[in-house]
Amino acid sequence: MSVRSIDLQVLIPRATEVSRVQQASNHQAELAQQQSAAQWQQLAAARQQQVQHAPQSAGGKVEPDAKEGQGRREGGKRDRRREQAEAEAIEGADPVRGHMIDIKT
Repeated sequence: MSVRSIDLQVLIPRATEVSRVQQASNHQAELAQQQSAAQWQQLAAARQQQVQHAPQSAGGKVEPDAKEGQGRREGGKRDRRREQAEAEAIEGADPVRGHMIDIKT
């Protein structure tokens, strides 16, 4: 395909105009990406400073899982029984022990 001289005279000024438009659209895409990254960075910083809301408490009650709760309760009963047995054994061995407190200042 051959280019005539008259067409060449029209193409050269248009080429510079087209290159400016192309450069402007590329620059605009870069700016949009930078702006988006800056917004995400600000959002991340704001979320980092913000207090996370905890769900409402159930009246101060703690309800453990059924299996775990039973095991802990039974274990607690065993521990209390063991402590009571040890306390009774100690009391039987020494009747004075555990009745008087010596405080030194």
